[in-house]
Amino acid sequence: MKKIVLVFSLLLIATTTFAQDKPKDMKVLRDSIFTVMKLSKVNRQKMHDLIAENGKGQKAIKDDPALFYDQRQEKLATWKKDITAKEKAILTPAQFQTWRDFGKSLSDKTK
Repeated sequence: MKKIVLVFSLLLIATTTFAQDKPKDMKVLRDSIFTVMKLSKVNRQKMHDLIAENGKGQKAIKDDPALFYDQRQEKLATWKKDITAKEKAILTPAQFQTWRDFGKSLSDKTK
């Protein structure tokens, strides 16, 4: 009985010791990069609206049962080009590059 309790205790201690921190909420991460980019309140709101629009648009394209795989990929590529153009209209070139680097770093972490 003592051995079981000891093993369980060691497992609990090891789990809490090596547990990773909870990943930050995506909104918190975005707000922190917007602060680094020194976005004005107006541009920050425009970016939040654009991000929401992007998510809804991509979901609508992906969930469209009338599209075949190739059509869906083509439509998504066009959609992403439009979103990139809108981002470039809101952000300065330096801010846009920072935003792209941020997105790349997030996608690298998920791989």
